[in-house]
Amino acid sequence: MQRIFIRIMALVLIASCSYIALAETGKVSQPVDGGASRTIMKPAGDLLKLDEAIKIGLATHPFIERARYSAQIAKAVTRQTQGEQNPWLEASIAGSSGSMRIVTTDVKAIHDRGGHGFDPGGALAKHNQNMLSGGFMLNQLISDFGYTAHRILATGAGEAASEKEILTNKAFVILNVQKAYLNCLLQKSLVTIATETVKQRQAVRDQVQALYKHQLKSKVDLDLILVEVSNAELSLIKAQNDLKQSFAALNNAMGIEGPELYELEQIPIRVTPSQAVETLVATGLSDRPELLGNRDRLVASEELLKAVKALNFGSLSAVGSIGMTKYGDVHDSGIPSDGLAPFWGYGATMKFPLFTGFRIQNQIKEANHRKGETEEELQSLANEIILQIVRAYLTRTTNAEQIALEQERVTFSKEALLLAQERYRLGLSPIVEVVRATAVLFESESRLAEARYIYKTSESVVAYATGQEYKRF
Repeated sequence: MQRIFIRIMALVLIASCSYIALAETGKVSQPVDGGASRTIMKPAGDLLKLDEAIKIGLATHPFIERARYSAQIAKAVTRQTQGEQNPWLEASIAGSSGSMRIVTTDVKAIHDRGGHGFDPGGALAKHNQNMLSGGFMLNQLISDFGYTAHRILATGAGEAASEKEILTNKAFVILNVQKAYLNCLLQKSLVTIATETVKQRQAVRDQVQALYKHQLKSKVDLDLILVEVSNAELSLIKAQNDLKQSFAALNNAMGIEGPELYELEQIPIRVTPSQAVETLVATGLSDRPELLGNRDRLVASEELLKAVKALNFGSLSAVGSIGMTKYGDVHDSGIPSDGLAPFWGYGATMKFPLFTGFRIQNQIKEANHRKGETEEELQSLANEIILQIVRAYLTRTTNAEQIALEQERVTFSKEALLLAQERYRLGLSPIVEVVRATAVLFESESRLAEARYIYKTSESVVAYATGQEYKRF
């Protein structure tokens, strides 16, 4: 009893240490949704870097896990097909009593019924007996003229396509994490801009209040600026809400549950020259994992077409059997009451299809049509990738030009606001000009921030469209 108690305590201690170790690494699986487990992860420390967010997504996102399971399934199918070329050895035991007898079966019956080497036969014109027969049967495919060999090549190509599917999902997760991360940075910038706008309008409000107190400005001016301060505070609340939503989207892109807010790494945004669109298209057509996977599927369809064509030539198999039969009389008839007899044998089976009801011919047609379907899917995917690359290239180019224009607009807006404030202070213009100038500055700063992060996002989209970004991880 004492030993059992010590073992239980040791298991509890080991489990506790394992949980603590997982908690220290920031990854703990907790049951949610009625017992299912979902990964809850936090970054090491207070700062979440972009590469760290991508690595978390690649480690935990269900898209990649599902693709890995699909690859394992394809691998198992390949191994099953390869097994058809190997010898098939079975052990069998059968018993009968009465007028039934145990007889061996032919190779076709062995295949159709799953490989049994012995069978109870029909009633014979003999007295009743007890029989027990057991032994081994070996079945070996000698040749099916390429049918199995081409199917093995087809399943191997399907396995390779499944491996490319992992890379496809990996690239997709990376892109989504990058987009979500950059959107979080954008929303943080918009919150900062909205906060500064509130401060600017509050400063104008304080100025107008002081002038109104000394009866230098009207109540209309004060009411108008108070409305604008309220509008700025409302814009700040909306920006803060959008920021929380963007962090929730980041957690979803990483495939985890985590805190609502992270400290994010500031990513420098610099406009750099881009490669020619023709170069980008050529790179994408050679490196996109979706295209590579579809090319493997085309190889698989070609091998399946060769396999069904090989059905026209039949197959050749060899079979061997060895065992012992024990029998005994049910009643005394002058024959020895029991006996033990060995048996063995070998043979070969050659099958050649003469007429199959046009089954093979239609199988060939089906395989040929599937090959054509795969070719068209490959061409359609290539066209779609070219379109993605061109769109990403044009978006990047447009936003690179827009950044320069928005920077000039921000400069002009700041100068216009200073001028409007000074004119209002001197009584040369109404408060409406100040309000309009602050609104224009807020809009121009917001558009500049959006242009910068859209440009950075377009760089990620170009890397995804050309099949380059996933190679870094």
